[in-house]
Amino acid sequence: MVQLVALYRPPEDKEAFLHRYRTEHLPLAARMPGLLGMAAGPLEGLGVELPYWYMATLDFPDRDTLMASQRSPESRAALRALMAFAQGLVDFAVREVEA
Repeated sequence: MVQLVALYRPPEDKEAFLHRYRTEHLPLAARMPGLLGMAAGPLEGLGVELPYWYMATLDFPDRDTLMASQRSPESRAALRALMAFAQGLVDFAVREVEA
């Protein structure tokens, strides 16, 4: 399995961010082709301050499916909605899930 990981720096207004994230972005992201599941929630450092406040993971069966999904109209719509309120706040990574 492969995960697309989105790491978010703290926005000025966390409540407004979460409202838009949940009502505008998530419904579109849920339609991404090949998506097996997703999870999101706040991050808290264990004895260390993190630069990120929130994290989301989107699960795909393999890298090829993830890359194909990223080119889809559904993924482009989800990214457009996200960038409308999270521009400059999010970093993306891909990871192979080993266990």
